[in-house]
Amino acid sequence: MIDGFPDIECEFLGLMLQDKTSINAYRTRVPEEAFTNHVTRTIWQGMCALGASGTDLSVPALRETVTLNVEQARIPSVPSFLMACMQQAKGDLGLDELAEILCERALKTQISTFAGDLMKKITDGRAGAEEIALDGSAFLANLAAARRPVVGQSIHDAGKEAIRQMEEAQRTGQTRGHDWGIRSLDDLMGRIVMGDFGLLIGPSGHGKSAFARGLANHIAKREPVLTISAEEAPADISMKDLSARSGVSSQAIEANTINEAEFEALVVANQQQHGLQSFFEYTDDMRISNIEALIRAFKHRHGACGAVVVDTIDDIDPEEPRLGMTERVIMSCRKLDKLATKLRVPIIGLGQVKTIYNDRTDITLRLSDSYGGQAVRNKASWVVLMHRPQKKLADVLIPGASTEVEREKWKGLYDTWKDRAEFICAKRRRGPDGRNTKTGWSGPATAFFDLDDGGPMEDMF
Repeated sequence: MIDGFPDIECEFLGLMLQDKTSINAYRTRVPEEAFTNHVTRTIWQGMCALGASGTDLSVPALRETVTLNVEQARIPSVPSFLMACMQQAKGDLGLDELAEILCERALKTQISTFAGDLMKKITDGRAGAEEIALDGSAFLANLAAARRPVVGQSIHDAGKEAIRQMEEAQRTGQTRGHDWGIRSLDDLMGRIVMGDFGLLIGPSGHGKSAFARGLANHIAKREPVLTISAEEAPADISMKDLSARSGVSSQAIEANTINEAEFEALVVANQQQHGLQSFFEYTDDMRISNIEALIRAFKHRHGACGAVVVDTIDDIDPEEPRLGMTERVIMSCRKLDKLATKLRVPIIGLGQVKTIYNDRTDITLRLSDSYGGQAVRNKASWVVLMHRPQKKLADVLIPGASTEVEREKWKGLYDTWKDRAEFICAKRRRGPDGRNTKTGWSGPATAFFDLDDGGPMEDMF
């Protein structure tokens, strides 16, 4: 709380500074009349001016833009006031909720002012019934127009934003989006960028969740990452990472048969994870509206979100009645795609395959094996299919061989695919699809790696 200043207004300004790219979405939505304090209103005017000019929103830029008499305003300086606003922006409400409160407050003020003026005209006898009706109609029309969102962005403004992003990338030395942490997948899939909705589809037990954990940890070295799961609690997920980092057998951990040295190795492994911005949220409420609320709360708390992993899309409730499994998955993908664009966050959904994958007597993985197939592909920015043929050979094909010749055939393929995984690009919006690549697989580390590396890299655990 900043003494003498409205909490809602200060928190909104602080959040805006933390989520700088949102200024253009809100400067046409939140009127300056929503700010009841001269200082907060003047700062909001400065923010809107910076947004309109394409200038990055920052404390130094506002210091140059905003003109205030600090003695009359009763603040030490504009930068110190802005820093206080940013410190206050740690409540439960996000930008959308705060903007709605401010807009509603401005609306009430406008209506109250208009009603007061109208009553004065009536009392003074300065307006007849027809004039009052016309004034009221014009007021309501203007009010509706002001609250109607601005539609569309000019190609020039969009170009300015793209150039600004490129300049920022050059200044910071960071490239656009995230790499996969595995070079062969970078070549296959390109980069993961803001607003992407991607799908990682594969059979159960083939390592989807392990791969997603490694990818999340890789991205989390730069930006906070949120994993939302209805299948595993945070402690269970973390224990798998600790097992991988320490080399302590996961079976020994589960059976509670580890010795003192192994326990110490787990403690050291956990210390290595300190500062890694990888966060987990276990929930049995997988409604699409709750997923949106979780992402918004995460962005609000951490100020940024590098990616969101949803494990799995099969668990999502799209909040549409009377849908079968395939229709649920298709509708969930449609809504996740819109959500990724709306929140400007990459969302990576993990998807299962149907039993047809194991029923088929070969080691291929096809898009049609997934729930929704082509329909979910159409909604995604990218789709990667992944599996470990070695596992299907060991679990299904070799035990189910009807002849010795067939069994030997499968055993030969088993040796070929031992400790290997296949990734197939089923869709890539910004590049060619239909290609595939192989990676290594470490069972003890439950991690994938480039074959040239000979083993998993540390940040992929």
